[in-house]
Amino acid sequence: MEAGKGSLGTGDVKLDRLFVYGTLRPAGHAFHLVEPVVIRHQPAVLTGYRLVGEGHRYPWCVESPAGEVVGELLWLAETEATLPLLDAYEGVEEERPEYCRVVRDVATGQEIIPAWVYVGGMGVPTDAGAIDTGDWSI
Repeated sequence: MEAGKGSLGTGDVKLDRLFVYGTLRPAGHAFHLVEPVVIRHQPAVLTGYRLVGEGHRYPWCVESPAGEVVGELLWLAETEATLPLLDAYEGVEEERPEYCRVVRDVATGQEIIPAWVYVGGMGVPTDAGAIDTGDWSI
C-alpha cells in the first residue's frame, strides 16, 4: 500500500509504526523531528529492499529481491500529526519525489510487523551507489 495524501493506515486500522533507516534513526541528524512522539523503538530489518546512497548525504531504500535494510522500528504517538510533517520532510508531494511512504512488513527478531516506510521514489539520483552493508549507520 502506498500512502495517498493524508493516509494514516490500511482500511480502518491506523498504523502507529514507522521503520527508519537513515537520518530519522535515533542516532540520525533528523531524529529530533520524531523524538518527541517516539514511544519506543527497537532494531528491525526490511527485506526485499537494498540501500543506495553511497556518496550522498542520506540513503534511499529501493526494491531488490535479495536485499536487506537495517534500521529501527519506531512506535509513534500522535501519528495523525506526525506523518504529514514527515511527508513534508521527505518530499512525498514533490513532482519527482525522492521518497514515497508505503506499508511494508519488517522483522524484529522473530516477529513480522507492518509499518510505514519511506522508500525511494522516482527522484532517487541515478548515481546513488549501493551501500552493501545494508546499514547506513556503519
